[in-house]
Amino acid sequence: MTTECKPLAPVDIPETAMRAHCRRVSVAAVELAKRLGWSMDRQRTVHELSERHHEGRSPLNVKTVGRLLTEVWGYESQDESTTTTEAQREEVSLIELCCFFVQRWEFIPYELMTFPEIVNELRGMATEGFFDKRLVEGLAVVPSVKLTDVKQAVSRLPVFPAIALRAMKLAQNMNASGFHLEEIIGADAVLAGEILQVANSPLYSPAMPIRSIRQAVILMGMPESCRVITAAAFRPMFQSPLVRPLWNHSLEVARLAEALARTTDKVDAEEAFLAGLMHDIGRLALWKLHSKLSVQYAALLEQGCEPMFAETVLCGFDHTQSGREVAAHWRLPQNLAQAVEFHHQPERTDSLLARVLYLAEHCSGSNEDLPSLSRLTAALELTGLEEAHLRMLPGDHAPANW
Repeated sequence: MTTECKPLAPVDIPETAMRAHCRRVSVAAVELAKRLGWSMDRQRTVHELSERHHEGRSPLNVKTVGRLLTEVWGYESQDESTTTTEAQREEVSLIELCCFFVQRWEFIPYELMTFPEIVNELRGMATEGFFDKRLVEGLAVVPSVKLTDVKQAVSRLPVFPAIALRAMKLAQNMNASGFHLEEIIGADAVLAGEILQVANSPLYSPAMPIRSIRQAVILMGMPESCRVITAAAFRPMFQSPLVRPLWNHSLEVARLAEALARTTDKVDAEEAFLAGLMHDIGRLALWKLHSKLSVQYAALLEQGCEPMFAETVLCGFDHTQSGREVAAHWRLPQNLAQAVEFHHQPERTDSLLARVLYLAEHCSGSNEDLPSLSRLTAALELTGLEEAHLRMLPGDHAPANW
């Protein structure tokens, strides 16, 4: 069984890429219109115009087409019905501003810029008369979350399950045995139950029931037993129905990262598995904030937004930055912390683990961020992997009860 992986070459045809761009502009424009207190009718108008602002032909009514021709494409219309009002010009100015903002975000794989830096660039352009200053300042306050809010939310997260690090180190020890694993889980009946449940699952189908940890380790092997314990230590953080899909994704990326690490032999496989489990912990921190944010986030995803773009619009930063705060709070080892922070931008660190996570995320098909051929190529080259290796990755074979 193999996990289908996107081809190395970009898959978007120009029309598809343009439609995706227009959706992002529409989302940003509507959120800005809300912040400015515009009516629902004006929000709908902005949405309609944004969705088609790069089209040469539009199925919209004659009046709307005229507004597009006049304000966006610069054609003079002789039809009195298309004469623009001040409000209409303001709507088009808002769309132009959001179009520029989205283009700068889309260019981040090639020129790193943060949300505040993009806003400051827009402020400079507003001073030169390119944009309306009031609209720029409205965009600046669209995000409803600050990084300080995340730092407070991080303090409400459970403590880092130290047993996960101990299990990782145990798996790296060639001389370790089931006796050592029994010592690690100690009196924790829940963790002991986890490993016994997996050992007796259809995945292993033992001839006789497995009744001890030592028997389970002999059947499953030390590395796999340690991974079960590591996953069991993290899973309680993802118990609510809201974040259950995030757990499933994290477990899939952990398995893929482990397989990639074994293939490249440049990254420790057990460390890659642990990093995969926690790579999106910053998203969990964001979901610990007010419930309105979760509702807004889900709505933007339903409209076709990439998670990274939705986070940028609503927060002014994405889950990798909140992940950095979690890593600092948990005092993670530097390599794990860097992998969590840079798994979407591996070019910003020397960590091969971050590049393995990037490739694992890519092969999971999550489409959290815009595809980048340059990033993908660099990650493959530095890890010594090839596209063929990605296509041969094993599928997720974790038991259903994980």
